[in-house]
Amino acid sequence: MVKNDSKGTLVIVASFAVAMLMNILPLPELINVFKPDWVALVLVYWVMAMPNRVGVLVGWLVGLFVDVLYGTLFGIHAMTFALVAYLIQMTYHRLRLFPRWKQSINISVVIGIHMLLGVTLRSFVSSVSVTYVYWLPLIGVLLFWPWVFVLLRDVRRKFCQ
Repeated sequence: MVKNDSKGTLVIVASFAVAMLMNILPLPELINVFKPDWVALVLVYWVMAMPNRVGVLVGWLVGLFVDVLYGTLFGIHAMTFALVAYLIQMTYHRLRLFPRWKQSINISVVIGIHMLLGVTLRSFVSSVSVTYVYWLPLIGVLLFWPWVFVLLRDVRRKFCQ
């Protein structure tokens, strides 16, 4: 029996769309400095949960949409999200076995690499000043990853199975 995966694909696309909206959602400055990159968190979840459907190519395509959304240099987010997807695909077997708090630490390291590569690529084009505030969203990744995981896991179980 052939399984229809179009329903699951719509759920994945919708979750990326919601994450992009959450990235541009205006928040008070005190909260905004800790706001994680929601698109990167959603990408990490889907690569961990469905590595056969969401991988480097999807990360690259989502990155292109984020480049258009932010108006940044075309390809910076595409390259960094493809790297995030690659790193998670290489380690998802181990990451799945970790407790949520260890997953949070490992995923914050991967997203930290994403942020470091992004600022390095932007520095080739223009002058970029990075302070400690640039790295504060990693605290948001640590705090929000367990909630993102549980929410998207429940959505996947309900709509993608």
